[in-house]
Amino acid sequence: PMLYILPTDTCLWLWCSIDDDIWYKNIYKLKKRPLKKPLSIMVESFSWLDKNTILTWEQIDFLKKYPKPFTILTKSPYLTMFLGLEDENDKLLYENWDLYDKIAFRVAHNDIQKELIWEVGSIFLTSANLSGDEELYDFEVAKELFKNTKDIKFLWTWSIEKTPPSDIFEFVWDSLEIKYLRKN
Repeated sequence: PMLYILPTDTCLWLWCSIDDDIWYKNIYKLKKRPLKKPLSIMVESFSWLDKNTILTWEQIDFLKKYPKPFTILTKSPYLTMFLGLEDENDKLLYENWDLYDKIAFRVAHNDIQKELIWEVGSIFLTSANLSGDEELYDFEVAKELFKNTKDIKFLWTWSIEKTPPSDIFEFVWDSLEIKYLRKN
């Protein structure tokens, strides 16, 4: 199991494999993030969204052309079922799995992200800052913040430019009408 820090198209993010329930729980502890706030999931491609969510091909085509960083909120019956699995002691692996009726998806947009997903599978992600603090863009600040965290891998060694957060939205049913939760 491993925790990663890597930039997205907006800021530095904490990541772990979707199969890693231990680091999933540790992300919440590290960030001091309330369990009532689910994490986003980054997937390798729009094809993945087509196969594993309820998005229509028209909606996916719209997303491919969306001009800014985005997070799409949609249902994925497969992932919701997966997150509701129990361990050999009948204990839920993801105790807040019921928050994932709709899942906030990001799509990998560069080779580093895609390689990571090919290596570990889809990933949970959240900004690499303490809950409620400003997003991080400086690698050295992130390194200092998490210096006492074992099994953390920094896949980036330089700072990135400050960028507005992604737009977060969902489609209204199977139409192209958008309901924004956050628009920048």
